[in-house]
Amino acid sequence: MTPMGTVRVTAKADYLDRLISTPRQGLLELIWNALDADATEVHADIQDGDLGGPIAVTVSDNGRGISADRADAEFGSLGGSWKLAARSTEGGRGLHGRQGRGRFSAYGIGHEATWDSVSDSTEGRTRTVITGRRAQPDEFNIRSEKSDAESTGTTVTLSTLPTATTRYVESDRLVEQLTSALAIYLLEYKPRVFWRERELNPSSLIEATTQLSTSVEFEGETLAIPITIIEWKNTVERALYLCNDDGIALATMHPGIQAPGFKFTAYARWNGFAERAHDLLLQDSAPEPIPSIIDAVRETLRAHFKKRFDERFTRLIDEWKAEDSYPFSGNETKPADKATRDLFDIVAIAAAPAVEKIDAKSRKFSLRLLKEAIETSPETVHSLLEEVLTLTPQEAEELRELIDKTSLSSMIAASRRISDRLEFLSSLEAMVNEPDIKKVMLERSQLHRILAGETWVFREEYALVGDDVTLRTVLKTHRDLLGDVLLTDEDVEVEVAGNDGRVGVVDLMLSKVIAQPQERKEHLIIELKRPSVHVGREQLQQIEDYAFAVATDNRFAGLQDTFEFWIIGDQLNDFVALKARQDNLEPGVTLKSSNPNITVRAVTWAQVIRDAKHRLHFVQKTLGYDPDSEAGLAYLQRRHSEFLPKSVATKTDEAARVQDGATV
Repeated sequence: MTPMGTVRVTAKADYLDRLISTPRQGLLELIWNALDADATEVHADIQDGDLGGPIAVTVSDNGRGISADRADAEFGSLGGSWKLAARSTEGGRGLHGRQGRGRFSAYGIGHEATWDSVSDSTEGRTRTVITGRRAQPDEFNIRSEKSDAESTGTTVTLSTLPTATTRYVESDRLVEQLTSALAIYLLEYKPRVFWRERELNPSSLIEATTQLSTSVEFEGETLAIPITIIEWKNTVERALYLCNDDGIALATMHPGIQAPGFKFTAYARWNGFAERAHDLLLQDSAPEPIPSIIDAVRETLRAHFKKRFDERFTRLIDEWKAEDSYPFSGNETKPADKATRDLFDIVAIAAAPAVEKIDAKSRKFSLRLLKEAIETSPETVHSLLEEVLTLTPQEAEELRELIDKTSLSSMIAASRRISDRLEFLSSLEAMVNEPDIKKVMLERSQLHRILAGETWVFREEYALVGDDVTLRTVLKTHRDLLGDVLLTDEDVEVEVAGNDGRVGVVDLMLSKVIAQPQERKEHLIIELKRPSVHVGREQLQQIEDYAFAVATDNRFAGLQDTFEFWIIGDQLNDFVALKARQDNLEPGVTLKSSNPNITVRAVTWAQVIRDAKHRLHFVQKTLGYDPDSEAGLAYLQRRHSEFLPKSVATKTDEAARVQDGATV
């Protein structure tokens, strides 16, 4: 071997460091270098150590090799590659690299690099060996000698592998990434490229190829940009490749569009990309016309996949309807149902690859499950899909962003919440007005428990509480003043015997905390009477005595808490109705005191329902939804069936079946 000595690159070390890229880009650059040398075969492989792990990466080709003269010129300079002036390789192929920077990308794979190359020149066949180290990226050692090798070619060996390289070369995605990046070139020129003896064969993995174009005006000229879109059979990492006219990828970036259910890569061709290669890494921030071209390509991709989505959607929905798997009738009238269907259609397309693999019966169940997930918790649907689908991290993130960003999920959640409330009010009207229902509804074990889950009916800003020990204790202390038993405990579940020996269930204790320097609480204590009970003078006196006793209890001394007590019944007798219409008090208030801070209200179920409807009136008008009693009873069956009397449960079950048949 004839020593040629060491060559140095005239450039600052920090600039050279910026040319060192990721293991993925480094491997691609080495393969491109081989293809630029007119290689018909390229073999990339791993050398394993004694312990089984990779210790080196090699890229071997049968190309024209690197001559000693070319090695001296190219490794000793930056930007002086022979490719800069060439339009194509000696074999007539398109060129990838032109700036002579690919050799530095090798250090993204390993810290030690060796190029062992055999080439032909006017002096005969020679072997040239170039070595370099990442620690000194501006220095390469070159040696050359005569060779009797049978063929030309180059083997690049990268050793001292960083952890990132070890992870990358063992990744399941590596073959797919290499195939998609090289796809246009492999299809055009037909070289054979192997990773660990597995040939990269884009033809066998491609589902569809589409040729499109867009254009951009720049400096008085119309730039035509051909676009190739490849849709893949297998999951690939989506990418937009910026290519020269020959389709050789010069830079890669995220496509920046939503296309749920599609596995694709796109290739935008413009020879100006090669002339502006140093700007491509800046992507949208690059000088014009690069950002305008990227925007135009994205719009073309959006239009294409919108059309593809519609085509796929129509086909799939027709097939699912034909086999009775599609969980919608198409006659949805409520905004929440329409939004649910629209979001379902979007995510069902994303789920289609998995759903189509199962039998019709399982598919029907899966689609129904997806519909229910969207109805109950649209913001978590992406988690469900990620468990079912084989998605790349990029696809999973895109699906999450799509669901999070679309107004459909928030609209469904809000519309469903309002629709549920309107349906509950309809059911509450039935419970307190329909004779055959209200006569069988028990006050404490049924009505109270249902209302414990619907406290918004009384006051939106209050929450059901069971952790206020002091208030709970005080309420229990004075409960005998009511005559009937008033108990307060967690979530109305605890049953306690009263002074008369009867077992009662908790009434509702609602509270809210007012954010002030000294924490102050407002308490709302509600004494519920069954729908058939009237509120008279005796019941009113009892609740007022009770309110006064609770508020003046010495355990609240020095606190600024306020107390509001409600008694709710079917009707107010004449005496109570008159007290609830005093000129100096708001309607419904029978007693108001500032010291202690007490308010007592006597109201009917009709008033509670009317006030709740008034609060929902605007959104109800916007939704255009006015549920009937059947919808209300169906809601009771869905949410509170365990607390319903048998006769009512039968009616609600029938209503639920009617509702289910009407919407599915």
